[in-house]
Amino acid sequence: MLKLMIADDEPRIRNGLRKALPWGDMGIQVVAEAENGSQALEIAATVRPDLMFVDINMPILGGLELIELLQHEVPGCLVIVISGHDEFSYAQQAVRLNVFDYLLKPVQKSELQAVVSKAAEVLNKDRIQQRYTQWMNHKFEDKAVTMREDFLRSWITERLTQDQFEEDHAFYQLHFQGPVSLLLVKSLGKMTINAPAKTWDPQLLEFAIKNILTEMLPGVPISAVLSVEHGFIAAISQVSDLTVLHGKYEEFEHSVQQYLGVSMLLTHVVTEQLEEVPSLYHELKNSLSKENTLTPIVMMTKKYLETYYYREDLSLSEVAEQMNVNATYLSKLLKRDLGKSFIDCLTDIRIKKAIQYLNDPTSKMYEISRRVGYQSQHYFSHTFKKVMGVSPLEYRKRGE
Repeated sequence: MLKLMIADDEPRIRNGLRKALPWGDMGIQVVAEAENGSQALEIAATVRPDLMFVDINMPILGGLELIELLQHEVPGCLVIVISGHDEFSYAQQAVRLNVFDYLLKPVQKSELQAVVSKAAEVLNKDRIQQRYTQWMNHKFEDKAVTMREDFLRSWITERLTQDQFEEDHAFYQLHFQGPVSLLLVKSLGKMTINAPAKTWDPQLLEFAIKNILTEMLPGVPISAVLSVEHGFIAAISQVSDLTVLHGKYEEFEHSVQQYLGVSMLLTHVVTEQLEEVPSLYHELKNSLSKENTLTPIVMMTKKYLETYYYREDLSLSEVAEQMNVNATYLSKLLKRDLGKSFIDCLTDIRIKKAIQYLNDPTSKMYEISRRVGYQSQHYFSHTFKKVMGVSPLEYRKRGE
């Protein structure tokens, strides 16, 4: 239904035009009336009419001034001037303002119907063209996303050479500059503690995870999320603020667990060299593939530690209770599958997280200590040096 608005300072004329034709049968609805140009402009900005009858001589704001302002306020609106002024100068100005037609009062119904029918035909053709253009743009956007994903997949799986990537990456708007983060994700299915009893179709689950990850990254300057192979999902992002990016990854993992009821294997790396991304992808993939062979309880334990590592009081007995096993049994499983004690597993995770924070020069040492579960900065430094061979401060200086 096309929307018609009438702007005339005479109530008798407005009433006559409102009743002049069987508007509903013509696919038109009279949505508003106005008695002066200023009121007409205000109402038109709200109701957005497709077609407008405008009188030339109206108070406050004249018809010609109104038409000129409408071109900016409601650019798609067609204007038919209905005026009592048979002066060439008015008609000339109306033509200059691209009005659809210029009718003189009193208007014959047959003449009005012919002009309005012609205007409706133009408007409906424009609507069809707009819908077609929108449809084509949508199809192109979908195709562009698919092509971009195919290009990146070929690159990181090394089916494209680096020269081919350098030659074509600008076409796909992949203008990475500076440090780049590569995130790799592998779904474990229903592995979250107390998760709803839902079995996911693998392709649907992959689609859902990609959507959540894509929604988490719009604030990142340049990013791309893609399915790679064998259920792996990758995200390549330009790093402007490492702390913010880590926060987004943690928020992503939490959202997947909360809304989809599944846990994931997740790892990422930051590199200054874009050409290193394909080889780093293979390293991360091999790492996650090995982790995927662990028993479910050990996997869930690792995920629990990776989620709550920041708690200083995190204990073996608490984690065992969450896994619904006793502490001795869990300790033996960790030793068998990982070759490490519970405290060694927790320490490794805390030190890896600390390294991520150390890469952010704005993070203070005491802040990093507390973020990874150590209230004592001295004990944190001692533990870090025991694992890495150097103190946190020395590690940060080497990175610089």
